[in-house]
Amino acid sequence: MNDALPLALALTRAMLEAAREGDWEQLVALEVERHPLVMRPVAQDEDSVSQLGELLALDRELHALVSQARDQAGEQWQAGQDRARAIAAYGG
Repeated sequence: MNDALPLALALTRAMLEAAREGDWEQLVALEVERHPLVMRPVAQDEDSVSQLGELLALDRELHALVSQARDQAGEQWQAGQDRARAIAAYGG
């Protein structure tokens, strides 16, 4: 239990860096590795609680970056759809 949290924290940091770089495949691979670690019980000592707080803060930042990228991808897809409809409407 004691080694899972520091490893989960390190993986979360790596996930955040992958998100900042737009490396979504790497982010997903790291999440697969991290998921079983964050499902484990956490000790209630001061260090573990501090690490958990840091992990949650990083996770919120990660969620914001992923949401932003999702929204941008949706906008790009919609713009492509709009272009295709315009081309089709004008016999292109």
